[in-house]
Amino acid sequence: MKASTCLKISSVCHFLLSIFVLITIWLTPEVLPYYQNQEAIEAARAWGDVNGLLFLSLALIWFLSSNLEDLKPKKVIGMSNFIIALILLSLGIFHHLVLSGPPPPVFILVTISGGMGFYAWRKSTT
Repeated sequence: MKASTCLKISSVCHFLLSIFVLITIWLTPEVLPYYQNQEAIEAARAWGDVNGLLFLSLALIWFLSSNLEDLKPKKVIGMSNFIIALILLSLGIFHHLVLSGPPPPVFILVTISGGMGFYAWRKSTT
């Protein structure tokens, strides 16, 4: 598998994450534990918009960078993808253990994206 393909897969994962976040906070907020508290929902929507668009931005960056010819930028982008995935997984595990954690699809998509980032990082060295 080429580094370009890995970056495209990561981009799809983050695109899906952005859709999940935006749908949850805007179309199905009743699944949130604080659904009855309108101020909490408004705060969640404000931060959810930021998170959703951040995931969408990362998806766009990784998709556009998958078309680069040079391997050095792909190596850096793959490494950054892997590091971001590690941070997100650490935060997700912390929230899962201490608070109410993210649903399993989030862990699955972040793990796939991180794995693809690691593979792109390592594949780009050759």
